[in-house]
Amino acid sequence: MTDRTYRRLLAVVILVGLALRVAWVLWATREPSTAGNAMFLDPARYLGYAREIAAGHGMTEPLTRQATAYYPPGYPWFLGIITWASKPFTDQPWMAAGFVQAGLGAASVGLVASVTRRLAGTTAALVGAVLYALYPNLIFHTGALLGETLYNALFLAFLALLLSRPWDAAFTTLRIVGCGVLLGLAVMVRPISLAVIPIVVLCWLWTRKDYRATLRFTLVLLAGVAACILPWTIRNEIRLHALVPISTNTGDNLCMGHADGATGAFQPVEACQTDYQFLDGIPAELGSDKEKQRIAFRGMVDNIDREPWLLWRRTYFMWVRDGDHDALFAVQSYRQDRWMDLDTEARLIWVADRYYWLVVAAGLVGLVQLTRRREPEAFLLVGSTVMTALVPLLFFGDQRFKVPVIPLLIIAAACLADGRWGAGQARTVTPEDAHPED
Repeated sequence: MTDRTYRRLLAVVILVGLALRVAWVLWATREPSTAGNAMFLDPARYLGYAREIAAGHGMTEPLTRQATAYYPPGYPWFLGIITWASKPFTDQPWMAAGFVQAGLGAASVGLVASVTRRLAGTTAALVGAVLYALYPNLIFHTGALLGETLYNALFLAFLALLLSRPWDAAFTTLRIVGCGVLLGLAVMVRPISLAVIPIVVLCWLWTRKDYRATLRFTLVLLAGVAACILPWTIRNEIRLHALVPISTNTGDNLCMGHADGATGAFQPVEACQTDYQFLDGIPAELGSDKEKQRIAFRGMVDNIDREPWLLWRRTYFMWVRDGDHDALFAVQSYRQDRWMDLDTEARLIWVADRYYWLVVAAGLVGLVQLTRRREPEAFLLVGSTVMTALVPLLFFGDQRFKVPVIPLLIIAAACLADGRWGAGQARTVTPEDAHPED
């Protein structure tokens, strides 16, 4: 396949992915409900923070106007900037966000192709692009006020830049800084991305066999990541008067997964009830986080024999029980605002879950094949997939937690389309795959 043909076909796939996402936004995007308990669900809270940010108040609780760091700030600020920028044109920032997310989803199709091409050539790249463009739950997420679409775009951009040139050539400082900033931005949406840094370091060491060069690369990468995190940490020190690197919801997440009475699912646990009330201000937010972390760690120690069972339960709830269609519920305020016809919803779930299981099965085979190549670039994808899948299991099981893993499984599945290493042999980079060093 010529490079010109590849680019034309990829452009068609990207446009199809964009059209599907725009159509979904037009049909499915709604203002998150604030009726009853829905006001405490993620989409409504994100929109509330976004409106405060757009009004110049920063990330504050709408009901108390006090600063907060409960959620990682990446998505609230992304939504806040969209809300502010769209004010002259619309009073429906959720629609504006949906269209921006549609663009990010379409861009992610191209990023998947870029990463896959580096690993397995142009045919595999097109397969990966098609799988991503048509993946149902990723389309559904475009219309939800949730951070998964933004996170996937940032993390895929990080991988694409990291793999943009052969690893046996020189890494420039500018390239590594760019990777660090992209990774840092992804961390500000989902801190789980920090877990891939050791994988990158091991890959560099594998490639270079040079501890000094690896240390230099690592420090530059960490500088890029820190450039994204430190301003927020400083803000929290000033406004919350506490050392909060990213967020204060760690206690809630750990307690729900490990306290006495935990089941591994996302559901309230009586042992996690404290005297701190949600809207009692900054001291309550900080105190609740610390208290719930203490309860969680005590639960781990006192019930160490239950931890293997809880790990299995978290894995079951994250990967097995519910398939992959969570954004269908998110666009309906998690069924607090049910507007979709039940038959339509059931058909969409049926399609989404079967697509999911096909991708998971092919992706697992692809990961096995990639490990047989014994190349640092392949190990980077395998290691990133494993770490992105494992870290959420420290908390509780929820089908939404696997959304960041799906693009990586799609890339691994697409790599099976490269017959040149189907039996496990290393792939030879062809002339059309090669790029001049930066």
